[in-house]
Amino acid sequence: MKKIIVMLIAAAMVLSLAVSCGDSENKTDEIGENVSSVQEVAVDEDLAAIIKNASQIGEGTAGQSLKYAELARDVASFAANRGFTDGAVEELKTTFEKTFEELDEDGRASVDAAFMNGVIPLLDKAIEEGQYDKVKKDFEDAGAADDMATILKAPGLNVSYRAIKSAYLTLGNSED
Repeated sequence: MKKIIVMLIAAAMVLSLAVSCGDSENKTDEIGENVSSVQEVAVDEDLAAIIKNASQIGEGTAGQSLKYAELARDVASFAANRGFTDGAVEELKTTFEKTFEELDEDGRASVDAAFMNGVIPLLDKAIEEGQYDKVKKDFEDAGAADDMATILKAPGLNVSYRAIKSAYLTLGNSED
């Protein structure tokens, strides 16, 4: 919520600058560029937060499967809200790489385990295969079933999720 407010404040500041001075045609281009860069920063920060959350789920952690389902919900929500296309894979991959650089070896291993053993299998079944009913219990146990039912209705979710998944899988971190 704070990130959205910060993004809106930044956009408002950019708009107020445009209104207060100069050539309106040039300012419109600048506004578009500034809003785009604010959105990119928000994407980077949101994806980095998801990755860092995944790094905190160690192997054998109590409630690990519940945490995987919560993380899968967060990834699906991120995909639904951002509406990525296949053209976003490299940008997403860059964010994954930058965030991975900040993690120690255990953190990177935890992210790999979370994505390979939790997020991707759950979301592949729910989104790509359209068989949410087969993994619904996992989301129910984590208290995320209602959120997932809503997220799964988002237009373009499949393409957006596939972009995130492709970015992750092309990192070369996982042995799978």
